[in-house]
Amino acid sequence: MTSDDRAISALTWLWRLIKGWSPQTLGVLATFFSIIWGSYDVDKAWTEGIWAFYCALGLLVAALLAQIFIQRPTYMSLAKRLRETEQRAAIDKQNMSDDADAKSRVIADTMEVLLRKIAEHCNADSNSDRVSAYFFHNGSFINLARHALHPEYRLRGRSKYPVGQGAIGDAWEIGSIAVNLPTTRKQWERRLVSKHGYSAEEAASLRMHSVSIAALRIEVDHRAVGVIVFESDELENVGQDTIDAANASMLFSALSEIVSSAAMHTPGVKQIGPEPAPTARPERPWKPTKPRSPS
Repeated sequence: MTSDDRAISALTWLWRLIKGWSPQTLGVLATFFSIIWGSYDVDKAWTEGIWAFYCALGLLVAALLAQIFIQRPTYMSLAKRLRETEQRAAIDKQNMSDDADAKSRVIADTMEVLLRKIAEHCNADSNSDRVSAYFFHNGSFINLARHALHPEYRLRGRSKYPVGQGAIGDAWEIGSIAVNLPTTRKQWERRLVSKHGYSAEEAASLRMHSVSIAALRIEVDHRAVGVIVFESDELENVGQDTIDAANASMLFSALSEIVSSAAMHTPGVKQIGPEPAPTARPERPWKPTKPRSPS
């Protein structure tokens, strides 16, 4: 660095110091001289101490002028900028949230369209049928999308389903399953309680009396990510043929890829929240061991 550069750097530093601290310094000096003026007696304050009054007044005016002309930007303008920045940040955050919600709805709608096409391909699209896609997340199954012509069957119940319950859990464990259930409601509820892990209250609260169910595990790159479930309130309306037709369909492959890559961004999963971070086990205290003596 040359001498000119050092001089310029020193002047720049001095100007920044003056610009940043001159109003405060002048204000402190004005306070100091006002204290001196106030220390004089009342009779002498306007005679012998008048110099301190004028110094304090001049320094106060200088501090105000420095605040107005040197201190740029002013504190008021900085506060205004801060408020504007906070408002813009809040608007941007809301816009990002709205965009994320819109994308989530698009993903869910895409899955529902694929489910409708899969149901048509598998001849499971009558008013008695329903097809749903579930994603395995944080130890439970979450309903991502559902297609049904019957408006009541299209409604969603619980936000998540336990692993060991119903055909969802069976298909998750063994890959696929097709079952037929009793046609009478009381026997149907008893079967759900005795064989499929439901409580009596859960079985009684189910809207759809599904008597034939076919479920297929959703896998991508040899990794299980979810389950697709076909249901019908007519006996043997869905079964192993439904599973075979779905498994051979490119529509099911497309659904599997979307479930694997985008399920975390769907409304159902976002409502549940991310998986909790793994916790490390506390280390056991180290204890020295005695070497074994040769036998």
